[in-house]
Amino acid sequence: MPIPIILPLCLLGGIALLCAVCAVRAVRIKKSLPDTPAAVSWTAGEAQKYAEDLSEMVKIPTVSKKQEESYEDFLVFQEKLKELFPLFFAKAENHDISGNILRRLPGKDPKRGALLLMGHQDVVPAEGQTGWEKPPFSGEIADGCVWGRGAMDCKSTVCCELEAVEELLKEGCEFNEDLWFFSARNEENSGGGSEAAAAWLKEQGIRLNVVLDEGGAVVMNMFPGLKAPASGIGVVEKGYVNLKFTARSQGGHASTPPKNTPIVRLSKFVAEAEKKELFQKKMLTPVPEMFSAVAPYLPFYFRFTLGNLWLFKGLICRVLPAISPMAGAFVQTTAAFTMSGGSEAPNVLPDKAWIVCNMRPSVHQNADESIAALKKLADKYDIETEVLYKKDASAVTDVNAKEFRFLTECIEKCLPDTVVTPYMMTGGTDSRRFEIVCDNVLRFTPTRLTPQQLAAMHAANENIGVAALAEGVKTYKYYIERYNSR
Repeated sequence: MPIPIILPLCLLGGIALLCAVCAVRAVRIKKSLPDTPAAVSWTAGEAQKYAEDLSEMVKIPTVSKKQEESYEDFLVFQEKLKELFPLFFAKAENHDISGNILRRLPGKDPKRGALLLMGHQDVVPAEGQTGWEKPPFSGEIADGCVWGRGAMDCKSTVCCELEAVEELLKEGCEFNEDLWFFSARNEENSGGGSEAAAAWLKEQGIRLNVVLDEGGAVVMNMFPGLKAPASGIGVVEKGYVNLKFTARSQGGHASTPPKNTPIVRLSKFVAEAEKKELFQKKMLTPVPEMFSAVAPYLPFYFRFTLGNLWLFKGLICRVLPAISPMAGAFVQTTAAFTMSGGSEAPNVLPDKAWIVCNMRPSVHQNADESIAALKKLADKYDIETEVLYKKDASAVTDVNAKEFRFLTECIEKCLPDTVVTPYMMTGGTDSRRFEIVCDNVLRFTPTRLTPQQLAAMHAANENIGVAALAEGVKTYKYYIERYNSR
């Protein structure tokens, strides 16, 4: 047979073989969630108590403050916590960190290490937001939910953690390892409370085995084709950068405009930045592990690709940004232009105009490298670049470490109808500050959230389900009790 004919046949044969291998693997990895009862349960009375306690917490408007503003509402909130959880606050050592709560329940063998539970006290403002069905600080319990600012982000986390520990103390539980609780009053505005607390722990020579903070939750529609809820454990946070771009000129009257005024140059810059691929695309941990975790539960056509990352990883990495903004954020730095300013009169050309960009650097392209990519484009249009704030991505918690595996096992027992997966957080939490004293920083709250509840984060009609709250309390309790007895 002539060589020109053999080569195409060999190529087709190779492609057919690869497809067959991928198809076989796609069939073999298929899984169904176990039809087993959850390891936790609760009574209607318990669920009502948890809801009432959270309601009392929501009623206190602990809105984020600037350093110089009064924190009186936070003092009221902290007294309320002492009232709601008397055993914990009576037994736990107090280590005040500039008004942020840091408490320790001593264990019988502190050398075994420690567990730190986290959740912040402050909430974003509700003022100026329209469409609230219930007053934002009413804490109203209605339609099977607790309503109000902070009900989800993140007083429910604080409530679930403290309810769980309080119940264990009532039952006479004695802790083998130290149990720490930290709650910042300035998480939402990056006020530095967590940084100060982590630095204090380091000064004391204290190492933590695991930190458990807000982050992932139990959500539907986390992946296309995934019919089961997903329990996403955040193991890394992307970086955070604010950049200001300024274009200058001589100004003048708008009736005789020259070419390339500051606003025109900024507009061209933004348009090109939107169009160009400025940032590197790479699929690093935990994104491949996330796809591998969910692939067995997806339809065949998804299992065919996501279940064969050894072959399709590069292709998937390229197409993810086209699927959705969230998908794209998993594999590259993102840049969003969020604020702008120029002339203060409609008939005056500005002598300078500016625009602010919020950038989330990826793990593989740090803050400086990401800034440099955007600055190079700004230089093309004679635009100045000013770095207002920057921090790199956090460290990545090892998904093969025993602490991650243990949390995964507990979730699978308590929430057996969910798919547990590591994932990359595109937002930020206080927990990253504790990397200096802990190698295992995990971001997950075991509460079920509907798409509507997720959409209400930092928006009107924030709420959380009463049953979801109860399930969260009992899951934390299961985790803490078994962690303590390992």
